[in-house]
Amino acid sequence: MPFSTWWPVTSLVLHISCQLVLAARVIMRRQPLANTHAWLLLVLFVPVAGMVLYLLIGELRLGSRRVKKLEEAEREIEPVAMRLWAHEERVWRDEAARFKHLADLGSALCHTPALTGNDLTLHTDAAATLDAMIADIDNAEDHCHLLTYIFQPSGKPRELAEALARAAERGVKVRVAVDGAGSHPFLRSRLPRMLRKAGAEVTELLPVNPLRFLFSRVDLRNHRKMLVVDGRIAYCGSQNITDDSFKPSRKPGIGPWIDATVRMEGPAAQAMALVFAADWNADAQNRITGLEETLKPLPPVEACDQRETSAVQLLPSGPGRQPLAVQASFLTTIYMAKQELILTTPYFVPDPTVLAGISAAAMRGVDVTLILPKVNNKWVVAAAGRAGFSDLLDAGVKIMAYRPGLLHAKTLTADRDIALIGSANLDQRSFWLNYEITLAVYDTNFASQLRQIQREYMRESDRITLKDWQARPIWQHAADNLAQLFAPLL
Repeated sequence: MPFSTWWPVTSLVLHISCQLVLAARVIMRRQPLANTHAWLLLVLFVPVAGMVLYLLIGELRLGSRRVKKLEEAEREIEPVAMRLWAHEERVWRDEAARFKHLADLGSALCHTPALTGNDLTLHTDAAATLDAMIADIDNAEDHCHLLTYIFQPSGKPRELAEALARAAERGVKVRVAVDGAGSHPFLRSRLPRMLRKAGAEVTELLPVNPLRFLFSRVDLRNHRKMLVVDGRIAYCGSQNITDDSFKPSRKPGIGPWIDATVRMEGPAAQAMALVFAADWNADAQNRITGLEETLKPLPPVEACDQRETSAVQLLPSGPGRQPLAVQASFLTTIYMAKQELILTTPYFVPDPTVLAGISAAAMRGVDVTLILPKVNNKWVVAAAGRAGFSDLLDAGVKIMAYRPGLLHAKTLTADRDIALIGSANLDQRSFWLNYEITLAVYDTNFASQLRQIQREYMRESDRITLKDWQARPIWQHAADNLAQLFAPLL
């Protein structure tokens, strides 16, 4: 048989065989059903690109070396911290609290209890947040630990880098950890060299290089944003180390990022220090040891007026030991809400269970409001989220489109009793793939303060009605529904 006859047939057989083998692997992997459907669609109907894409990012491969380091770090950290918090009577034990079940869930998933005696300050202005961080860094005596997804190498973030360098020069232990993809411009700038020259350590988390393609999934990112000073003060929220000059996209009309960040003083800062240590030890050459030294003594419980402080629980999540923490915490809070639920997120692509939970809350009489940016820098993600608007609006959910900029704050308040705030979006990437950090604050005063900020967002938003939404051109409905098919992969 001539080559021109048998080669095409053989190629076709091999190609179909590869498709079927890969499709069988997709089916056999334990993934959410929507993920399985999306990957089968790609592998079978977009053969070459679908197969290549699946081999690159289709499976949750962390790399055996990294998994081992994370497990070792967490085994070292947790017993020390739990003994200290129990000894100092910092563990929250309000059995009558209505959201106590959420605290129990967080403890089971993340091995971190809710801790009392925290003094919280909410920052919503980017420049003011960085100024507060710089002031605390300038007053640091022992260590400054910074982790961020994006570190802008210019503007006011450069001033923060200079403050870190000053701290290192006077003997403070400075460690800076940045995500390899999100902070690529920073890593290529002069700032890491300046920091190292001053005596600071700079580490790239989850490095992006060809070698990682062979051993781990390259699109798994560390999306956490946190600063810990002396184990006493910590910052956590949605703001990267960026200011108003940061441009997330060249798309016109995006506007500045609008963020929300919490400054904490108390035992929650210690919990944050331990999360940083685990992340640092997974990628850094010089590990953090002697955790007892980083857990600095706090004022005695008698010195803290419990009525004026907050119970705070850290909910670190990501591939590994806590893959369900964000999704489960949001879902539990949604189902426990009785009167009001307000959510803000820049990227809204929830899984079907969370989408159903939001709709069910509205249908049982909860006043549910979802606030999203009017113009988004990720149009495919925005389109996938819009595909669920009709069902939400029909259930009675109020959807608001924020005008002044890219609303980047990730917040939830329920019944003015509890607040969730952190780095996690209401999308499946935050639920399953990214390393995220969320704060659950069990304090009516703080929840009311955050709710007031959310109400200000609402006043600067346009409400989307069901009538107007259904009147859109058919091609817009079709584009959104098409994007939704790939929502699990976004």
